Amino acid sequence: MKKNSFKLGSYAAMLVAGISMLALGGCEDEQPAPKVPTTIEKICANNWQITSMPIEPALDLGGGVKLNDYMQMLQDCEKDNYQKFSDVNGKKTYVTYEGLLKCDPADADTSMGVWGLSADEKTLDVDGDKFKLVLIDDNNMHVRMDSFLQNSSITFKFSKK
Repeated sequence: MKKNSFKLGSYAAMLVAGISMLALGGCEDEQPAPKVPTTIEKICANNWQITSMPIEPALDLGGGVKLNDYMQMLQDCEKDNYQKFSDVNGKKTYVTYEGLLKCDPADADTSMGVWGLSADEKTLDVDGDKFKLVLIDDNNMHVRMDSFLQNSSITFKFSKK
């Protein structure tokens, strides 16, 4: 009988050791979940340059001519400008930087303004003008203004500069 109790004791000890190893093996340092940036952080993360300004429906310029993208109306010296948004202690400002091409050499290199974001993060206010925030990610920001001209909407599609 003593022989059997030794075997049971050995099996019990091995079982306890095995369970302990499994339990302790699962106690690795858990990596914290990656921090998901807020909408404001995404807006402030990049320099933003307008890459297109589609108009829906297209504007009728007369004579069968339709304007689908307002970028066609901009001069090259306007197309290379970009914006940087910031939020310092709740004070939201932005700077527009003139690109390499200046329309007028006397123009300032930068101009400033203020912006805000609605509590539901769906409306961007830029100097009092309201835009619907359509898309914001690491590389793109799209904002839309409804009732642009002739009851069209215009979407400002910014890309990371």
